[in-house]
Amino acid sequence: MRGKAYKVFGLNPGASEEEIRKRYRKLVKKFHPDVNKAADAEKTFIEIQEAYEYLLAPKTEEIEYPEQATDAFQTKYAEYQAYARQQFQARKKKEAEDLEKLYVRLQTGHVFLLHRIIAYTSVLMLIVLFLDLLLPKHQVPGVITSYSTDVYQSMNGNLVSMAVSKNGERFFLNAFSNRFFDVNPFISIEKTAILHQSTAVLSKSNEFSQRIPIHFSFYWAQFVLFPFFLIPFIFLIYKKKDAIFIMGSYFSRYVSGILLLYFLATEDRWYHLFTLGFY
Repeated sequence: MRGKAYKVFGLNPGASEEEIRKRYRKLVKKFHPDVNKAADAEKTFIEIQEAYEYLLAPKTEEIEYPEQATDAFQTKYAEYQAYARQQFQARKKKEAEDLEKLYVRLQTGHVFLLHRIIAYTSVLMLIVLFLDLLLPKHQVPGVITSYSTDVYQSMNGNLVSMAVSKNGERFFLNAFSNRFFDVNPFISIEKTAILHQSTAVLSKSNEFSQRIPIHFSFYWAQFVLFPFFLIPFIFLIYKKKDAIFIMGSYFSRYVSGILLLYFLATEDRWYHLFTLGFY
């Protein structure tokens, strides 16, 4: 029995108690049924428990009892195995029931209705964003009233700083362009056809005119928005009962949904969308 116990732990006979305890902690973390879902994990875990208790039993017990386990010992561990198996199966059953309840909750009722609203609205926004890329843009007049001298680095390597228009719009523009506003603060703001998103500032002087792209805006980073707005629809049609579905469902509501709400609420996009860009 002792040789088999050492074999379970992968140790040589005569290993110290510290080595046994250290190896025991390592094996329990690996084969505990709550962590290891393999079919034989429960059996291996019980063998580890038996070997641990046997190796750390007082030496008198080792000398007093024969190599072959007694009937009482076998009965005790048979009962222990049956109890452990029963507890393991009960825990697995409860986990499966809880998981099934979660799937039902995510695919029915007001939770699923919210997911559908977010998914279809997100698809609509994807279509509108795509159309905004294709449709001709229009220009509205503006005046730059102030600008900051603080310089930031954009992700494409440009140095940008903030300029503020008379109606309160804030633009991150190439830093070198600010000097043109000292000469002529009157500008034209290029906007998209439907959502009226500002894409660039047009500055003109007697001898020079330039188109200055606007950085750090939703339009500037809209390709990042596309996957966020597509994910809710993907998990609307994804029906597998797995962890991917659960994470996708929560992501659709708490990340994509909040981002969609913020996108529509800022710069009156909901109003421009409702009026199809006419206002």
